[in-house]
Amino acid sequence: MINKKLLLFVLGGMIMGLANAQSLRDGIKELYSGRVVVAGKILQKYENTPEGAYWLARNYLIEDRPDLARQTFEKGLANNPTAPYLLVGKGYFLLKDKKVNEAKQAFEEALTNSKGKKQDDPAILNAVGRAMSQAYALFDKVGDINWAVQKLEEAAKIATSAKKKDNWMIADIYINLGDAYRRANPGEGSKAFDAYQSALNVDPLFAQADYRKALIFKSQRNWPLFEDNIRKAIASDPNFLFGYYELYYYKLGLKDFEGAQSIGKQIVEHSPDNPNNEYFNAMSFYFNKNYDGAIASGQKLLNSGSQTINPMVYKLIAYCNIEKKDTAKAIPFVEDYFAKQKKDDFVPGDYTLKAMAYSTTPGKEHLVYQSYLDGLKADTVLENRIDMLQEGAKFFADKGKYEMQGELLAKLIEIKPADRVTINDYFNAGYFGFYRAGLYEKSWKVFDQMRTKYPDVNYGYLWTFNCSKIYDSANAKNILVPDAEKLIAFSKKDTSKDAMSNTFSATWTLANYYNDVVKDKVKAIQYLEMCRDASPNDETKQSLQSSIDMLKKVASGATKTTAATMPKQTVKPKGGR
Repeated sequence: MINKKLLLFVLGGMIMGLANAQSLRDGIKELYSGRVVVAGKILQKYENTPEGAYWLARNYLIEDRPDLARQTFEKGLANNPTAPYLLVGKGYFLLKDKKVNEAKQAFEEALTNSKGKKQDDPAILNAVGRAMSQAYALFDKVGDINWAVQKLEEAAKIATSAKKKDNWMIADIYINLGDAYRRANPGEGSKAFDAYQSALNVDPLFAQADYRKALIFKSQRNWPLFEDNIRKAIASDPNFLFGYYELYYYKLGLKDFEGAQSIGKQIVEHSPDNPNNEYFNAMSFYFNKNYDGAIASGQKLLNSGSQTINPMVYKLIAYCNIEKKDTAKAIPFVEDYFAKQKKDDFVPGDYTLKAMAYSTTPGKEHLVYQSYLDGLKADTVLENRIDMLQEGAKFFADKGKYEMQGELLAKLIEIKPADRVTINDYFNAGYFGFYRAGLYEKSWKVFDQMRTKYPDVNYGYLWTFNCSKIYDSANAKNILVPDAEKLIAFSKKDTSKDAMSNTFSATWTLANYYNDVVKDKVKAIQYLEMCRDASPNDETKQSLQSSIDMLKKVASGATKTTAATMPKQTVKPKGGR
């Protein structure tokens, strides 16, 4: 016989458990896991409260539905115009609209309205700091990031000194503080890392902290630590979709398609009712080179009517069409992808994709080139920018578009830290790019930089001379003669096997210049004698001696000949590697 009192107790516990599972905090935690569909269903139940409306709007922002987020804040403010959480949302959208002063007024009003016991509510300080930090990152550095840091530091101080501590909120404050540190000091991650670690010290299972640490290692291209921290985040929260997504795209980058498919299945398992699950089905077709199947699956998602379509599906369909050799069909999907994807989610390969889409359309080379320049502006991570320029240079090299190759390789020299620029970087831009394009003056400028940075290596001297003897053959710009003389001077102390041939080439050029252009036979003889001494064989040496003898006769007036016949150069100077 069932004990009715015990049954009532058990049922009561179940009812309480269900109620707790639907709490506002649990809805927030689902949002922090990236399970936005589940989070949205919970948070909608609290939409009529200021805090609930705030978090629902944030969920819409993560779903990339800013119009719904704005509407949620505006609806809440119409009913409760002084609510701090809603004023924070108002401030965020004022920043989005570039109304910086009005935004700060809204934030200050939110803080004033949140005061208790002579201090601001740390939750509102946290919300203000987060809103300003995120707006600064998303809307071209609008607002005062240092003020955001200040408010988050205040929030951390107040929250950690409270008698009754909310560890989850403290961890969240440290996460937002770490993000603000990174945005205030790009490229310097130590303070951010310490803030994320502080979050873990307070709440060891706060998955966002390990996730943020992983993103620091990702920016440093420290892939073992990146993956280690992502897996820690997932271990702390098995539903942590942000982590699964990062692993998925990491595996794609490694071309580990089997590993990516495995992670894709886990994403589908942990995100019930998410229409974007179809994307992973489409990717499975793509992995197996079933491009028609992938396109059909991707179109199914696009036709689903979902308001939260993953922009990656446009990229997938574009790649499928390119694999099918139909770049014309790929172009609209590439354009949709670039219109819909978040700025922070672009990767260097996206600009290569755009280049490929336009590459077979005659006259579109400027669009291809511009796509790489746009990518360079959009991506602030140094390693990504380097990859992008190298990919672009290779693309143009394969197409025989050496001028554009040279321009991208020259930009590579510009963006690299000085200690990472190598002699090969100069040679690649100067020779493989500009010289092969016939842009000898641009090539000269690159090799002049090489000559300055590497004064003990012959390439800079040789290739500035090789360029100037073409575009300044009559020394009209006063470049040819100095370049030749510098090469001769360097070659005297050069121990490489090319030293004699380089001397021969430079002295031969100067002998001709002084004989034909300046009409200075004495100078011509001087350089011809040097050229003779550097001759590669006896036949050339004898020929040059005959010319020297003839020029001496002309110079001495022993003959009425006004010009001496110069022998043709019989040895082509070495100029490669």
